[in-house]
Amino acid sequence: MRSLSVIILTKNSESTIELAIASALMVSDEVIVVDSGSIDDTVAIARQMGAYVVPIQWKGYGDARNQGASKATGIYVLNIDADEVITEQLALSINAIQPSTKVVYGFKRLNYLGNKAIRHGEWAKDRVWRLYNKNETKWDLSDVHEKLKCDGFQKVLLKGVLNHYTADNIETYQQKMDAYARLSAKKYKERHKKVGWIKMVVSPLFNLLQNYIFRLGILDGKAGWDIAKTHYQYNRNKYRYLRLLKKEAIVAL
Repeated sequence: MRSLSVIILTKNSESTIELAIASALMVSDEVIVVDSGSIDDTVAIARQMGAYVVPIQWKGYGDARNQGASKATGIYVLNIDADEVITEQLALSINAIQPSTKVVYGFKRLNYLGNKAIRHGEWAKDRVWRLYNKNETKWDLSDVHEKLKCDGFQKVLLKGVLNHYTADNIETYQQKMDAYARLSAKKYKERHKKVGWIKMVVSPLFNLLQNYIFRLGILDGKAGWDIAKTHYQYNRNKYRYLRLLKKEAIVAL
């Protein structure tokens, strides 16, 4: 694909950044690493591989992606993270695109827990929309679960998958989801979202049943159960943290 730049977000990503950049070079000569304060060898590795490094102060995923796009010379931008790798089939699909202005391109994402590919449950339905014309749209500024502003755009799902090495183990993933729960609670509070005890109990239980039984997470063995439990806890925690934030606001008054 002509006029494409790849943006990669990093922070202390020395263990994965080399693979991410190598895969990005299959679709673009311009790789921009947006780094939010790495203290390991991430930046040195990125520069050694020919990437252009943009140091930033972290203000959220959407802001970081937009800052990367502002430095890109390509009209079209592809966003990946430092723990993601473009597969050969996906690279072929990207290189074959005849781009259209009001189109956002996406692809399936295959998530890994350690070395195990997870093919069912919560992770099985993963689709990401990451390739777009930077002059036509940009990312919103949500602290978590940022999205492209693309209402009215056509969405095209490309062939091939993006491999996502989500976490080395379930404990690391649990820590990550707890951080997301806190960010979600903050976002809900800013939007004045209300939550009752029924929501706190029913929604997490339904999520557990949906991912482990109805979406066949059980077929992924122990990993499937661990992931389903983690998302159950995430759903409980985001509502629990929201109630705590509201109580703190009342006390502050």
